[in-house]
Amino acid sequence: MEENNIKPRRVTHTENISTIYANLPTSIPAYVVQNSDMSYTIVLNSRLSRERNIVSYWHEMKHITEKDFEKEDVQQIERDAHKD
Repeated sequence: MEENNIKPRRVTHTENISTIYANLPTSIPAYVVQNSDMSYTIVLNSRLSRERNIVSYWHEMKHITEKDFEKEDVQQIERDAHKD
């Protein structure tokens, strides 16, 4: 992925969760990162529909609320996140 293709745009910010849009490959709907200050940034794909971004947002929020950043098995995290 070329770094110069990613142009983030801030959407929301709560006390410890920021949400931004970035021009990502369409194969990546969203991702979340834990920042050094223990806050989180959810990055949504600006190329996808509003409806898809809503689904992606809640998927990433589940990673935060389930404390997935404290876990080690990425495959199990995604299996658990896709239940329901």
